This record gives sequence, C-alpha cells and structure tokens, in this order.
Amino acid sequence: MLSVAPLASVLDAPVRAAATGSGAAPSGRPTRGERGDEIQALLDRLADAVAAPRVLLHRDDVPLSAFELIISDRLALASLLELPPEVLRAMPREVDEIAKHPRAHGVEAVLARSEIASWDGSRLRIYVDGPSDRKAVVLVTACGMPIGLCEPWMRRLAQDFRVVTWESRGLFGAMGTAEEFDARAHDVEAQARDLLAVMDHVGVERAHAAALCGGAVIALAAAGMAPERISSMSLWHGDYELGQDAPKTQHQRDVQTLMAMAGRGRAQAAGLQKMFRRPSVLAKVRADMAHHVMYPYASGELLYRYGRLNGTIMEHDCRPLLDRAGQPTLVVTSHDDETAHPEGSRYVAGKLPRAELHVGEHGDHLSLFEAGSRLGDLAAGFIASEAN
Repeated sequence: MLSVAPLASVLDAPVRAAATGSGAAPSGRPTRGERGDEIQALLDRLADAVAAPRVLLHRDDVPLSAFELIISDRLALASLLELPPEVLRAMPREVDEIAKHPRAHGVEAVLARSEIASWDGSRLRIYVDGPSDRKAVVLVTACGMPIGLCEPWMRRLAQDFRVVTWESRGLFGAMGTAEEFDARAHDVEAQARDLLAVMDHVGVERAHAAALCGGAVIALAAAGMAPERISSMSLWHGDYELGQDAPKTQHQRDVQTLMAMAGRGRAQAAGLQKMFRRPSVLAKVRADMAHHVMYPYASGELLYRYGRLNGTIMEHDCRPLLDRAGQPTLVVTSHDDETAHPEGSRYVAGKLPRAELHVGEHGDHLSLFEAGSRLGDLAAGFIASEAN
C-alpha cells in the first residue's frame, strides 16, 4: 500500500484495484459479494493506518487503466479470495498491530524527510539518512522518479556515509500551480542549483555526488558550477547527449523524442498521456518497478512537466561539462545496457581528467536501482577512498 501511495495520489479518484496475484499479468476482473466487502474494509484500514490514498476494490465492468493494473499487481489481493470471511474480518486488527511499528510506514519513517524552498522558491522534498558526523554523499537520482526507486541506494550508502537526496522540482509534494511551474526554470543549471540548495539546507559544505542515469548530467553540471562543493563523483549508467561523439540506444532516442513532444505544451502532453493508460504499455515495463517508473506518466500535467525537466537533461550537450569537471570520478556502465548506451560512459570516462571506468559484464539499466551488494560495495569503496 505504501509503495503505490505516490502513484495513487496523482491519479484521478476513485483509484481501483482488482484482486490479482503478485507478479502475474493482472486480469482486471471485478470482485463482488461478501468477500469483496471484507477486502474493501481491509483496504480502507490499510490506507488509513499509513495515511495512504484509499483504493477501491474493482467491482464494476469498466476496464482498469494501466496505472490501476500496476496498483492491483502490487497489492496482490487474489490470495484473500481464498480465505474464510471470518478470517478476513479479523485481519484489520492485524493491520493495526503492524502499523504501530515505524518501519511499517515505509521509506518516510526510515529516512528523515523535509520540504524546502530551493534557490528560486521551488518546493523540494529532501531525504536524509546516516549519522551527521560521517562523510557526505548526495544521491542524484533519475529525473522524475519517486524516492522509492532509489531507497535501496539510500539504505546501502547510509551504512557508511551520511546520504541526502531529493525529488525533482515541480513533480512531487507541493508541486505548485501550472503558472508557478511555468514561471520557473527547468534547465540543467536550475536542477544543478537544486542539488546545491539541498546541500545547503542540510549543512553539507562538501560531498561526493553519486549520480544515476540522467542524474549524471546534473552532477557534472554542479561539479563545474561549484567545484569546491563536489569532492568526487560516481556516474552510474549515465544518459548523455554527446552529439556525434557517441551513439545512443533506440530507447534513448525514443524517450528523447517523447520528452520533446510532451514538453511542447499541455495539450500535446495530455494527448500523449492517453496511450500510457492502455494496459498494453505494461508489456514493456518491469513489473517490480512499474509503480515507480510510470509515476511521471500518470497525468497529462505530470507528463508535461516531466517533458520539460527531463527533456532539458536529455538534450543538454554534455561535452562542455567534461572540460570543467576535474574531480576524481568513477564512471560505471555494463556491456549489455540497452537503455543508456555504454559508449556514452566510455566517452565520458575518456574525457574526464581524473576518471576511472568500470564496465560490468552484465546488468540492464533498471537493475542499477536494485543497488545490490556488488554495486553498493563498488560505490562505497570508491567514495571511502576519496578524501573530502
């Protein structure tokens, strides 16, 4: 319930969920009858216990959207249909007991969260983990992705460091009105200044920047803008615009085109967003991460803002940034990344004056966000080796 709360909160109410099995392709079949009543009561109790948006059990014949199917798959309610009604009626008491424990409230109970005004007044939600007396790491995650996607990185790095991150301007929390969003900057420099504003708020003068995917562009910009603030960097499967100097995957080209189209205007974004409601889109989305990666596509307004913010990242020529970033840098990719072309990382490592390149044998782009022991240990070892 907590993992789907960010997605559910930006969908038009009512948000519905079908009783489907975890990991299976959701059928979206409606559930009716006494068991349906008991399951709905349990859903309400779950949502209220952890202050998540309420989800309605699918009981009509109106097909579910792709986003509702994602929520259905995460909630995995099918097993409840096999339970006797009296067992279902007793389960809310179990929910109440579980909800008493802080870790039942997910990432926000484990990480310290606050909302700040950035350099131009944009509201940012920031997250901090790890003791304040340890070396600082600022985690620069992919644009538009909820905190849940990089939570494994936060938890792993916080074992050794003080870690801070934030969610993209204009896409989370107090997002501001359309007029406020339009009046503010959306370019790479603005987002790099957000990074520095986050460091200022938590009292971090100097930090390692661990950047994932398009976050690598933001980290490079910040490193050149304020070299005294960024002590070193690690750039993980970076998504770089390098002109003719490095190829792109088909995925990079497709997403860049989509961002450009969505960022042209709200009408265009609203039209494009309709196709993401179709269940067929789920065939191309990894099920265990769909509730995170589909977040910025959940409404026309979000897609427009995502197009403006992520589009500027994907279009930004990174070559001038490489001349200004002299910090020790670990550049990581894999031979078989079909999302962000590994040749982009090779080029970046070759141009940065103090770069070390690590190319893994395997690892698709999304596996990066699992932050398994191999990547986590590699990151921690490099960060620890670089003096502040």
